[in-house]
Amino acid sequence: MNRMHVCGVAALGLALLGGVQAVARQAPAQVRPPSPTNPAGPYTGMAPDGGARVDPGRNLLPNPYRLVIGWPTLDPGMKWAGTTAFLPDNKGGVWMLFRGEPTIIHFNAAGKIVQSFGEPKQFVHSHGFCRDSDGNVWAGDSGPSGDNPAEKGRGFQVFKFSPEGKVLLTLGKKGVSQSGPDTFLGPTACIQLANGDMLFADGHWPRPSYAPQDGDRLVRYTKDGQYVRDYGKLGTGPGEFMGPHGLALDSQGRLFVADRSNNRLQIFDRDMHYLDSWRHFGRPSGVWILKDDRMFVADSESGGLKLGGPKESIEGAAPAYRNIGWKQGIWLGSAKDGSVRGFIDGTNPEGMAVDEKGTIYAGLTAGCPASRSGGCLQKWVPVR
Repeated sequence: MNRMHVCGVAALGLALLGGVQAVARQAPAQVRPPSPTNPAGPYTGMAPDGGARVDPGRNLLPNPYRLVIGWPTLDPGMKWAGTTAFLPDNKGGVWMLFRGEPTIIHFNAAGKIVQSFGEPKQFVHSHGFCRDSDGNVWAGDSGPSGDNPAEKGRGFQVFKFSPEGKVLLTLGKKGVSQSGPDTFLGPTACIQLANGDMLFADGHWPRPSYAPQDGDRLVRYTKDGQYVRDYGKLGTGPGEFMGPHGLALDSQGRLFVADRSNNRLQIFDRDMHYLDSWRHFGRPSGVWILKDDRMFVADSESGGLKLGGPKESIEGAAPAYRNIGWKQGIWLGSAKDGSVRGFIDGTNPEGMAVDEKGTIYAGLTAGCPASRSGGCLQKWVPVR
């Protein structure tokens, strides 16, 4: 499981070391990491008019990764579908949350399926995947993205599976989209906190017209499924969310939230106090942090796609290009200081995970036949 790191600020001199350093429990720091091409100046990722700023330095960033060709392979008779979430086994293989059937698949290092589970039509739109300290797997279903009559009455749930695939617990009400203590608006990501509680990102965009068009939040349960509380609301301010889509912890307990429709990462301390927002990692769909605080951020939506969204977003509700001036890909950086250290171009994963060797497992939801991986799952390995 990924972990988190706390960067404290003790004096002004420390702020010159090059990163975002926020003081927990105080007003959030407004210093931003410098641009890769302008180390002397702050870089917000926003132009003066509020639009996205083009940073030419992205074209100069190194890409220390290569794609593994033809990895993995499905069993005979299976077909590729979109995939958004993964759990590395740290042996060269990975667990995948699939938008086909079976929904949960374990590939070994050779790219062969060694285990799978999930009942037929158990999920509408699989979204969110994490493992708890007992080895159980949690998998979310964000529900329909639109008004498909065939999908109405399903989705908006989270399932807790044993390592063998038995359903141990179900959260949410089938077909009910609502921000409540026993319902989800549309879960997209999950993670276990230090005390054992489970935290879920809730509020997928796009969403059906019959679903609430607000209510975006983080929601917390015990690992036994008892509601604890929720955090935030739909909005653009500190501690507010618009389509939260990924969660990660650094080595000392800070929470990083991929606040996708706000084009930012938000950072919180262990007690869920807001610390800062980083806008220089694109439009984050997924975020993953390793034990040494290497950070990986997936951007699947910036630039070249016309997408609908919340009316409160900077681009508005109508189909529009989102986060203009930024490229889709995978950002490589540091959760310690917010520095950007590399960029993988030519891919647009919506979900992503990284093992402790730095191998990236990235999931596509479109364009899979054109991927040299042979499908919707891409394995990126460091160039030695």
